[in-house]
Amino acid sequence: MLNKPFCSLWSIGFRPFFLLAAASSVVFMAIWGGLIAHGKFPQNYYNPVSWHAHEMLFGYTVAVLSGFLLTAVKNWTGRETAEGAKLAALAVLWLLGRAVPFMANILDGWLIALVDLAFLPCLILYLAIPIWQQAKLRNVPVLLLLLGMFVSNVLFHLDALQLTAIGVSRLSHLVIGIILIFIVIIAGRVVPFFIKSGSPGSIPVVWPLVEWVSVLSIVALMILKPFYYGSYAFLACCALAMASNTIRMTGWYCKGIYRLPMLWVLFSGYLWMIVGVSLDFLSVFDIVPPQLALHAMTAGAIGVLTLGMMCRVSLGHTGRAIKANAIILAAFLSINAAVFFRVIVPLFIPSDYTLWLTVSSGLWLMAFLLFFIYFTPVLLRRRIDEA
Repeated sequence: MLNKPFCSLWSIGFRPFFLLAAASSVVFMAIWGGLIAHGKFPQNYYNPVSWHAHEMLFGYTVAVLSGFLLTAVKNWTGRETAEGAKLAALAVLWLLGRAVPFMANILDGWLIALVDLAFLPCLILYLAIPIWQQAKLRNVPVLLLLLGMFVSNVLFHLDALQLTAIGVSRLSHLVIGIILIFIVIIAGRVVPFFIKSGSPGSIPVVWPLVEWVSVLSIVALMILKPFYYGSYAFLACCALAMASNTIRMTGWYCKGIYRLPMLWVLFSGYLWMIVGVSLDFLSVFDIVPPQLALHAMTAGAIGVLTLGMMCRVSLGHTGRAIKANAIILAAFLSINAAVFFRVIVPLFIPSDYTLWLTVSSGLWLMAFLLFFIYFTPVLLRRRIDEA
């Protein structure tokens, strides 16, 4: 049955979840853009800022992580994660989590919270079984990070239900920190390999000590920023994270990468993370607004890297050459331009801040619309080498 056109959607995790991620990114940003331009926001379980933060992190980003991990864990362990009816049920559960906040006028808040909270435990279960069967500790941190995201989501809902007063800002920083840990761990696994395979003759340099410091400094920032922002320890970790991750990226760099969009998009996303940490450091001294650092890490590091990885995985796992055509290149340029207008331009022309938000939102929408339009038929059909 899975060999028929369109039934391939449920054959492996990246197919439905990358489509859901791209579609949700467009819808979420259109709603947020409408709020910026017209001040209108649909009745919701969350307030507007909380909804934007929650859905970009636990909606869009979790969808990308789900698609990537359901596919990667299958490759790492040689065992199935979720496919067919199980995968479809998981996708429906994710969709329900996105829909129920707009039903706050007919559903109790605790029920909305339970529906949204159900997704991550199910995902963890589907990933934990093959990891447990393989009995290799190397993949266990993935489960621990997902568990951390689930706990963060619980806290998010307790805050939305006014049962705690942690605040959306602290909770967002906590979740962003966990996602950045995902990024530095996964990047260390895949980027050097991608460089070797995508740029023949290139030999990226990997220093074990730098690898450890790069990851541990981001872990320290995740712990410090929500509760000890501005402390000497926070500033020291910022400096360490900036230095170690810059050295790490320098070691990966090989001549000619700028001619290969499938590689430079990963470099640009990683660079946005370093920019975000640098702006975080400067924001302590009121040199730059903290929101610019936040969006360098979210729209920049998370947005650019996830789009790049979605394109790469979607091409490679459907039997296609991992090369960027004009549409993919336009998407990569568009999302980087979106971050530039969201983070860099307001530094120098803050008076037109709302204009830059609108331009950035439009460029973000363009990037993910291009992905959705180009990759929908790719993800719905069989691998081309199986056709």
